[in-house]
Amino acid sequence: MILPMSKIWPYLAASGFPACGVCRYGEVAGRLLDCRAAARLPKGAESILMLLLPYLVSNEPGNLSRYARVPDYHQVAGEMLQDAVSRLQAAFPAACFVPFVDNSPIPEVYAAARAGLGVIGKNGLLINEEYGSWCFLCEIVTDLTVEPTGAEPKSCIGCLACRAACPGNALQDGFEKDRCLSAITQKKGELSGWERDLMEKSGCCWGCDRCQEVCPYNRRAKRTGIAAFLKGYRADFVLDAPADGMRRAWEWRPRRVIERNDGITRRKGGNTSLIKKPD
Repeated sequence: MILPMSKIWPYLAASGFPACGVCRYGEVAGRLLDCRAAARLPKGAESILMLLLPYLVSNEPGNLSRYARVPDYHQVAGEMLQDAVSRLQAAFPAACFVPFVDNSPIPEVYAAARAGLGVIGKNGLLINEEYGSWCFLCEIVTDLTVEPTGAEPKSCIGCLACRAACPGNALQDGFEKDRCLSAITQKKGELSGWERDLMEKSGCCWGCDRCQEVCPYNRRAKRTGIAAFLKGYRADFVLDAPADGMRRAWEWRPRRVIERNDGITRRKGGNTSLIKKPD
């Protein structure tokens, strides 16, 4: 029996997810990532419920990438997924539902595009029609057969604005992680002179949004409505800011990493965003 998406969606929406798409597990089985979490995949997996968590709150200047201005999505998505799984399990007691957040064998961008949730940008990000590329992804793998909502993944329009704007020229020939400013801000230990100069000029002490800020798909991107992101929003990293009980993206690295970055970006009176949103 093939279930229509309409039979599944109410339980996901009730858990706070604004968008969902479905792809067949078999369509991505040959692309699974090699990780320990693969052992959690349900036997007889049939469908992947791909879920969006839009995180854009504001385009105001700040020294944090927009994804790092909201509480860490692993915790937020985890709670939402557990609620969704509980609702689905109650509605379909004979079925199996396994949630994944980040640590997942599912190639999330490909699967989300395959589920009809957007196109794939030159920067490797999923670009959703409503929320742009300002989205986290998570998923629920189930042995239920749910009607797919997409088809073959598509690429973006290929304007190459992201390639031209990348401060480290990381997108000239595919993706060069060692030239990506966002990846550089997450590195442990000492940075090279070139890396420090790049960060200092950006004024961003964690992450980089340049490729997303110039993307035409993001010009009218809808803001998030997820309460946890709105409540915990903070545009700037501030040393010894009052604790609010919410984990932040940079806390997956030693604290000295972002303290190092904060010192570098303040050298020339930083603390301002590299770019403004395009008109």
